[in-house]
Amino acid sequence: MDKTVTLSEAEELLNQWIGALKGVETIDLSMAGGRILATDVTADTDQPPFAKSPMDGYAVRSMDIENASRENPSMLHVVEKVYAGQFPSLSVGEGEATRIMTGAPVPKGADTVVRQEDTDYGEEKVAVYKSQKKHEFYCSQGEDFKKGDILIRRGSRLDAVRIGIMAGAGIPSATVRKKARAAVLTTGCELCQPGQRLRKGQIYNMGLYMIAQRLREWGVGPVLCKVIQDEEKKLRESIEEAAEQADLIITTGGVSVGEKDIVKQVLAAMGANIVFDRIKVKPGSPSAFSMYKGCPVLSLSGNPFAMTVHMELLVRRAVALLYDSRDLLPVLEEAELLEDFPKKSLHERYARGRVKSGQVWIPAHREKPGILSSMESCNCLARIPGEGKEMKKGEKIWIQRL
Repeated sequence: MDKTVTLSEAEELLNQWIGALKGVETIDLSMAGGRILATDVTADTDQPPFAKSPMDGYAVRSMDIENASRENPSMLHVVEKVYAGQFPSLSVGEGEATRIMTGAPVPKGADTVVRQEDTDYGEEKVAVYKSQKKHEFYCSQGEDFKKGDILIRRGSRLDAVRIGIMAGAGIPSATVRKKARAAVLTTGCELCQPGQRLRKGQIYNMGLYMIAQRLREWGVGPVLCKVIQDEEKKLRESIEEAAEQADLIITTGGVSVGEKDIVKQVLAAMGANIVFDRIKVKPGSPSAFSMYKGCPVLSLSGNPFAMTVHMELLVRRAVALLYDSRDLLPVLEEAELLEDFPKKSLHERYARGRVKSGQVWIPAHREKPGILSSMESCNCLARIPGEGKEMKKGEKIWIQRL
């Protein structure tokens, strides 16, 4: 039975088969970077919790300085000095001012803060040289957020800004999704680990390290990373071991049609449900998706760039589904080709690219699936439609940022 699918069909099948992890945990906010929120975060207080001064100056009533100028300054009586961390004990009345520092609460009666540069820096009396409107240079209570506001939605990935927002709301911990565990199984007798001496016919195993690092960037913990020879018994044992430990299994290599390409056959013989076994995308079309004992298995090409493409197209979506996180889903945007792309394809093709100011450059001379080094200067994947024609400079295409 033919189980070849388009990319959109593959995405829908992943959506159908992969559910969110059920476990959650509450951890200290300082340790929550990169984790995925399991619940909405709601503010328990206003931020700021009081009206405050954005600068060093004088808190005054705007009506008292409405005609102030260098030639005709408004003279005000200074009733108090307030620093950040203190609270005013006196209100500001007619003809009065409070000397105030950055971050200090604005006293009652005052509705604007005059910069000290627009005064004579007076201590007991101050000359104000500039008129101001009500609430000019003034931070209102709750201007950032108010009590009861939803600050961050469930499924969001916690970065520095979001953690800062939670800290600003006085929230000391975060309830996050259980950390997903992944097994990475790279197959091939030709693979040699970095640090070991290459034998004739061998290459270094870049895929294992690249995949494990990309998973970490998405907040996934690689719990099992193995190199497996092209032998059915060892592959079966490794898949069994992975299914017991991981929430997601990724295999590389062994998915094409050669004598040693046994991954799909072994999975089928083990009773895995092969959801699709080929995808109409270049490079990496032999990529497959299976379910084994409730664990998703994504089997990718062993070619470095083909592997990279399907990590971004398939594995990234699988991780987003495990975490129920829209933040992790791929996002497409439009860009203009900076140069011709002469490679024709009947199926959708993804090329490495660099996007800047709405234009994307593709290193067409370094586009082979076995080449990874040209990715170092790239920041996106460029989607070339499968229309069997060359793409010309200035044409619009979709890109997916990395």
